[in-house]
Amino acid sequence: MDSSAAEVLAAAAPNVDNGEYPGSKKEESELFQCPGVSPDGKTCDAPGQNSRCIHSSYGANAGFVAGRLPKISSMSESELQDVIGPDVDGGLIFTIKVLPDGYDSKGEENLTFLEKRDYDPRAKMPKPRRKMPFPVTSGDFYSSVCCIGKNPVVVNSKEHHVEDYMEHDMWDRDARRETISSSRNKPPRWMFNGVINGWPGIPMPLEVIMVQCRDPGFLGRRKGWSTLWDRNVEGRIEGKDPSSCCKSASIEGRGLRQVKVKLRAPHWSAHGWSRSSPGFAFWVEGQQVESVSNCNNPPDLTVTYGTNLLSRFKCKDDDDDPRSTRVHMISHRYATGGSRTETPKEKLTYHSIVLIEWDHRRYCSVVEIAYLNGLGGYRCKSNWYADRDARDPSLYAAYPPEMVMPWKETMSEIRVHDVPYQDLDSFLVFMKEYEGHRRRFVDISVNFSHVVRLTYRSRRNIATYLLNYIRRD
Repeated sequence: MDSSAAEVLAAAAPNVDNGEYPGSKKEESELFQCPGVSPDGKTCDAPGQNSRCIHSSYGANAGFVAGRLPKISSMSESELQDVIGPDVDGGLIFTIKVLPDGYDSKGEENLTFLEKRDYDPRAKMPKPRRKMPFPVTSGDFYSSVCCIGKNPVVVNSKEHHVEDYMEHDMWDRDARRETISSSRNKPPRWMFNGVINGWPGIPMPLEVIMVQCRDPGFLGRRKGWSTLWDRNVEGRIEGKDPSSCCKSASIEGRGLRQVKVKLRAPHWSAHGWSRSSPGFAFWVEGQQVESVSNCNNPPDLTVTYGTNLLSRFKCKDDDDDPRSTRVHMISHRYATGGSRTETPKEKLTYHSIVLIEWDHRRYCSVVEIAYLNGLGGYRCKSNWYADRDARDPSLYAAYPPEMVMPWKETMSEIRVHDVPYQDLDSFLVFMKEYEGHRRRFVDISVNFSHVVRLTYRSRRNIATYLLNYIRRD
C-alpha cells in the first residue's frame, strides 16, 4: 500500500511538484537519435517505435505513419471491430488540454492555457511527455479524429429512429443481444489515432468520450467545467463532430474558453500493455553474476511482460526450469537526495521487496509492486541497476515502447528484476553501497528469511502466481 506508493513518490519527488516527467527533459533528445528523425530534429518518420523517442504524430494518417495501426479509413468493419473493440466501459481514461490557435502568439511569458514550464521556446511547441491533461493544439487534435460508423443525420427519420442507434451498436458483441441486421445503420464513434505528446505507450485508437469547457467569467475568474459535446448525445443522436462544438472558442468581451477532452482507450488497456499479452507484470532478464552490470559495460537486458512470460519460461524439460530455494523480505525508506530533511510521513513509509534465490546461483530476483507505469514514466530509472543515474540507462533502451506512458496512482504493476548476486548477503552488500540520503536507500532491514516450501516453485510457477495476483479484480 504505502510502500508501493512510496517508491514513485520518493523517487520522483524532484519533478512531481513542478509537473515534469523526467522523460521530458530537453537533453533526452540529444542522447538518442530516432531512426526516422529529420535533419533538423523536429520531425520523425517513425514516432512511437522506440521507448526513447519523444516525437508526436498527428493528422488523418498519424497511426498509419507511426506504424502503430493500419489506416482506419481503409479497414473493413470486421477489422475495425478487432482493433477498436466493443463499445463497453473499462479502458484506461486519458485527458487532453486543447490549446487554441495562437496560444503562444504573445511569447512564452504570456501563454494561453499552458504553463511556461511546459513550453519549449526553441521548438515553439509544448514540451513532450507532460502529465495529464496533455497539451495538444486544436489543429493537431481535431485533424487526428475520424468518424467510424454511419452518421444518423443522413438517415431518413421515417425508416430509422434514434432508439435504433442506442440499442443496436456495431461495436457491441454481447451475445445476449439480438443479431444486428445488415440493413440497420451503425451509430458513429469518434476515434483519435496518433502518438500524443511524445508518449509512445498510450493505447490507440482512443475514443472521444466528452469535450468540456470552462467559460471565462468576470474579474478574471473562471466558472466550473461544463459539457460541450458528449458521445451519446451530440455524437450519436445529433451526429455532430467533436470539433463543431469548439468553433465558438471565445465569448465576446470575456476571452477564450478553456477546453479539455476525455478519451477512452480500448477495453483491453485496463488489463495489460497489449491485447495479446494481458497482465500488468513484467520480468527483466540479463543481469548475472558472470557479467556484473556497471555504467561502462551495461548488460543486454530483455523485458517480457504479461502472459508472454509463460511461453518465454516454458522449458522442454521441467528440470531445466530454475527453482527458487530461499525467499527474503527486505524493507527500506527512500533517500531524499540530501537537499531536504524527511517529512514525518516519509519517516514512517517503507518500501518492501521480495528477494528470491535460485538453485543455479547465477542471479537473484527482486520482486516488487508499485504504481502502474511508474518505471516507464520515469525514464526507466530503477534502483536495482548500477547505471540508474546514467544519462541513458540500459533498461531504458530495452524497454518496450508500449510500456512508456504516464503512471497511474490508482493502479499497480508487478516488477521482477534479475540482479547479479548469488544470495542475500551479496545483495545486501549492493544495497549498503547505496545507503544514505544522498544515495538510494535508508534504514535497510531484513524482515523475513526462509526456505521456499512450495512444491511448485520454478521460475514459470512464480511468474504464473504473479500474473494471477495482478489480474484479479
